[in-house]
Amino acid sequence: MKTAVAYAISAVIVGFGAWILIAGLYSSTPTFWAFVALGPIAIGLLSAFGPR
Repeated sequence: MKTAVAYAISAVIVGFGAWILIAGLYSSTPTFWAFVALGPIAIGLLSAFGPR
């Protein structure tokens, strides 16, 4: 159960980063928002697949 919750939290973090990326692409500064979105995406992927 703990593992499922951990993966769900990681998926939410990655989804938040993807949302920032998609919303940022339609803003006036898409490059800035693309770099901002890399933070939560990287953190979510690292927490899901990184070392335990």
